[in-house]
Amino acid sequence: MRLADNLLVKFKTAVDALSTLPSWKKESPRKMNTKIITIKSFTVLILCLATLVGCSSNESRPAPKKAEAAGYNARLGAEYTRTGRLNLANEKLKKALDQDPNSGEVHHYFALLQQRLGKNQEADKYFRRAIRLSPKDPHLLNNYGSHLCRNGDYQAASKQFLAAINDPLYTTPEFAYTNAGICAKKSGDTVKAEAYFRKSLERKPTFGSALFQMAKLKYEQGDYSLAQAFLQRYNENNHVVPETVLLCEKINTQLGDLSAVNQCSSKLSKK
Repeated sequence: MRLADNLLVKFKTAVDALSTLPSWKKESPRKMNTKIITIKSFTVLILCLATLVGCSSNESRPAPKKAEAAGYNARLGAEYTRTGRLNLANEKLKKALDQDPNSGEVHHYFALLQQRLGKNQEADKYFRRAIRLSPKDPHLLNNYGSHLCRNGDYQAASKQFLAAINDPLYTTPEFAYTNAGICAKKSGDTVKAEAYFRKSLERKPTFGSALFQMAKLKYEQGDYSLAQAFLQRYNENNHVVPETVLLCEKINTQLGDLSAVNQCSSKLSKK
């Protein structure tokens, strides 16, 4: 696989992280649910993907075509969306739409921006356009599923997640499995939710979002020892954040271990 292809895989993994359920919040790079590429490295990926010059070889290449320029602006807009620079994101993504109005990728990232802005109807419109243009993009299917789930359309969301999961070329199905589990739980089906979380962990045993969701689910079911075990697995491989500290305190309170309760917050300060 060429370097550019590897970079594109990493970029699309980060895009999956943009839409991991629950809804996006303005949080630090230590966001609970995922390990994400830092701003610096993410931007380097965008520049490499846009130019394909210097990152893979010193060979001279022709100037980027209009579609390639649209792809560059779209990915830059996605990065601006991720980091909360929404005015710049809007500028770059609108430019990309003008450059290539038939790009599913551009419509996908513009939909994510509309979602971030709280414009659900606009987000849905651009997601649908993206699906028409790129019906087999598993990253798009996963993110559209997340959008549908946030808006209460659980059955339709499940179809999108499963379509992404069933794509043999999808390199990060743990995102879609976890999102499917969160959506199933929101719909009231905790059995199916747990099955999806476990599928996610079969794919990637250290995946933070799935480990946290399993710990939370077991706590809610009253299985505090198992909840603690999943949270410990989370802490061994992922950043400690306020949400996990709170769950740690709740679990150990139920287990009657007041000393452990006091130690929960100290884990956050050490990170």
